[in-house]
Amino acid sequence: MGPVKRTAGWALGAVVALALAAGCDGSTDDPGAGPGSGATTDPSASASTDPGPVVTCPDDVALDPDPALPDAVPDGATSVRLCAAAPGEVTPPLDALTTNVSGVVQAVNDQPVVTRHCSDRQLPTYQLAFGYPDGTSFVVAGRYTECGELLVGSARRARAAPVLDRFVRALKTQRAGLPRPSSSVRAADLDCAQPPERFTWPLADPTELAVAVLCVGAIDEPAKARRATIGSDDLAVLERNMATSTTSTEGMFCPYNPRGRWIVGVNGWGDPITMEAGCVGFGLHGAEVWIPRGRARAIVQDLASRAR
Repeated sequence: MGPVKRTAGWALGAVVALALAAGCDGSTDDPGAGPGSGATTDPSASASTDPGPVVTCPDDVALDPDPALPDAVPDGATSVRLCAAAPGEVTPPLDALTTNVSGVVQAVNDQPVVTRHCSDRQLPTYQLAFGYPDGTSFVVAGRYTECGELLVGSARRARAAPVLDRFVRALKTQRAGLPRPSSSVRAADLDCAQPPERFTWPLADPTELAVAVLCVGAIDEPAKARRATIGSDDLAVLERNMATSTTSTEGMFCPYNPRGRWIVGVNGWGDPITMEAGCVGFGLHGAEVWIPRGRARAIVQDLASRAR
């Protein structure tokens, strides 16, 4: 099966995937144990010496299957890019996946076809654009709402979460084989109103912050927060402490505190990272929080006292 060329009738190649709600979609599934688990995760396994043109994101989003398209992602894709769909749902990484693309294709195509009709017309959570050496593309997308479907060309398939998880983990593996870049973002450009990442962990790993600021103030009014730039030496100390000084708030009652401290920043790849203020520490991922101790605690206290 060859790549599918974009046409005007295909809304510039955008094909929407409708997925299950996060709670019943398998959003916490390990993609290594899910559909397509037979695909290798070796970043060189499906790498091409010349992947050709790297795919770009589509301009439009469709909400229904297109009977003129195949019911699976065509073979031969050499790049895949995570794209936004509904505003604010995902923050797409700047880099595309060009290694182990076949693993993501398999994760999509291994999802079983479903025949029920979906009446949920909300925009999808994300899109994945697959690119081919001749410049054509094929786009699917997923939705974490009550509809349990992944729309792929002319077919509806089940579960969007394992597909996104496979892409994120494959991109993380690809990055691990490359030199860690330095961020071009300046601390002055960071915004205390930056929202936390959604659905793209572990790309937004706080232990990989390249530039960051500490925000202090009313959580509901982040634009008015005081801030202090975290120097590179201090940031290295904080990141080391994040790896060891953690706890879980699973099942813990945390009373709402309208004031607090939180950290915003980016990693070298340009992914925004926000560590939300919690009742016992800074949010890392899910219920896991970081409680600064020792020298890290002293650094945070000093930053808070100098915040302006």
